[in-house]
Amino acid sequence: MFSKLSERVMHRLRWGLTIGWLILIVSMFYDPVSAAWTMSDRLFAATTVNGCFQFQGECRPIDPYPMGARLFWGMVLPLVILTLLIFGHEAWRRICPLSFLSQIPRALGWQRKRTISETSWLGRNALSLQWSLLFIGLNLRLLLVNSDRHWLGLFLLLTIGAALTIGFLYDGKTWCNYFCPMAPVQKIYSEPSGLFGSIAHTAPPKTITQSMCRTVDKSGSEKSACVACKTGCMDIDAEGDYWNDLRKIDRKLLYYGYVGLVIGFYLYFWLYSGNWNLLSAGVWNETNQLATLLNPGFFIAGRAIAIPKLIAAPFTLTITTGLTYAIGLWAERQAKQLNQRWGNPLSVDQVQSRLFAIASFMAFNLLFFLGVRSTLGYLPAIAQQSLTWVAVAASSLWLAKTWQRSAQRYNRERDANLLRRQLTKLNIDLTQALEGRSLDELNPDELYALAKVLPGFSQDYQLQVYRGVLRDAFEQHSITARMSVTVFRPLRQKLGLSDELHWSALDQLQTQEPQLFVVERSRQTEPTLRRESDRHQDVTVYRGNAASPSRKTIDHRSNADTTVVRPLKDETSHERDRTNNSSNSSNDL
Repeated sequence: MFSKLSERVMHRLRWGLTIGWLILIVSMFYDPVSAAWTMSDRLFAATTVNGCFQFQGECRPIDPYPMGARLFWGMVLPLVILTLLIFGHEAWRRICPLSFLSQIPRALGWQRKRTISETSWLGRNALSLQWSLLFIGLNLRLLLVNSDRHWLGLFLLLTIGAALTIGFLYDGKTWCNYFCPMAPVQKIYSEPSGLFGSIAHTAPPKTITQSMCRTVDKSGSEKSACVACKTGCMDIDAEGDYWNDLRKIDRKLLYYGYVGLVIGFYLYFWLYSGNWNLLSAGVWNETNQLATLLNPGFFIAGRAIAIPKLIAAPFTLTITTGLTYAIGLWAERQAKQLNQRWGNPLSVDQVQSRLFAIASFMAFNLLFFLGVRSTLGYLPAIAQQSLTWVAVAASSLWLAKTWQRSAQRYNRERDANLLRRQLTKLNIDLTQALEGRSLDELNPDELYALAKVLPGFSQDYQLQVYRGVLRDAFEQHSITARMSVTVFRPLRQKLGLSDELHWSALDQLQTQEPQLFVVERSRQTEPTLRRESDRHQDVTVYRGNAASPSRKTIDHRSNADTTVVRPLKDETSHERDRTNNSSNSSNDL
């Protein structure tokens, strides 16, 4: 949906949102206006009967206060989460002010060409790091920046500084993919797709999909600006990235633990004050949070407990996160055992995905009813009810949509789309075989059957089709050479092609179209596709046969036709050996 909006329109929208956000940050330090809006007879006055709010057994007066923190936490952030759930990541990633600011060094030509190696610690543990930053950020919110606008302004400025620094040091959307603490939240509410998110894996070739990096050339046409800073990038195909990483252990902590993080965050306001009404009144009035760090952090059963708030807040979040993570793992075991007793009607991945969907549904509604709903007292009753029903309806429709998705369905749709495009390129009259139907009307099973049993459709044609499928996939940056053997195994099985023929097709592509395997920057994701020298603009491509691939470095420093070929036993050859030794193993996808 949002992927089809022009880059010029989105650019103006990004500028507008970024300027609005910067104005909001400025208001954290100077705001002579908004305090008047919180007076007792104004729109944003606290909803209390006696003009005070209960806090640790006391009835504290509600004084007017600047609304910067309340606007950011109570209105802006909930709208972001609602946007993620309804429109998917492709909407938010294209308009996110922080993502926009991180790309300023690129726009100025200052951005370095360095990328994160996906075999490095950060490459392997990026989500865990982002989860940790999210956990720290929520603790900081409870302890310092929830209602203290000066600390919140400083916190936001430091975050912008971090994004700018990463945007200067690394190529592409490295900040978004590896560092941003909002990335885990984005995954939870927009994977595998938003309610109205667009479908990337069935897009035509060379399509700029979803929130893929793009730019406008001199002719006014949009073109991809992707530098492939991450394999399986969410900006290119969010659902493909979701299924690819579904079984990683950090995903379980993300989904199951996040439910506890939401519960613990809002539960702590009650444990801290002894009153649920703190969220609708006094929570925004505590404007010197630094002074409260060593005060009692719990007030339970009418008594203050002498545990400093500095310890009580992270303790609460740790306990609730750990508890829901353990419950999630237990529920997962029970669901998989039940599925097995029923004869495995669902794949392991689909069981896992449905549990993640339930966790996301719970987290969204807990967030809305514990946090957002309780702060809407300034709105008329009909507006509060309308927003409530919108939230419930949107999350329910999203759950119903996600419930039907599976890795198998995704693979079938992707492979059928690639296969359909290749069949249209063949010089074969399909009129009689299709009995008046078009290729677009065939479902995946019919396409597989057509490609396998079409009269005169020899293995040469099958290999031609399969090579075309591989070519399209590499052209879209959706897979790597090492991944391709596993990703397209179901398609090969449908076409009756062996794994060895896959390697043959891959070798031919590497020889005939080496540009498909060129990566114009230093990258460790696939050693065989690594450029030798950024400074001299060397280009590395696959060369050699399947048994002994080599790396050919083309030096562009001179016009001489000089090449240096080095033998290379890379990950792809290891993958080939492993695959050939286990060709009868089950397909994880």
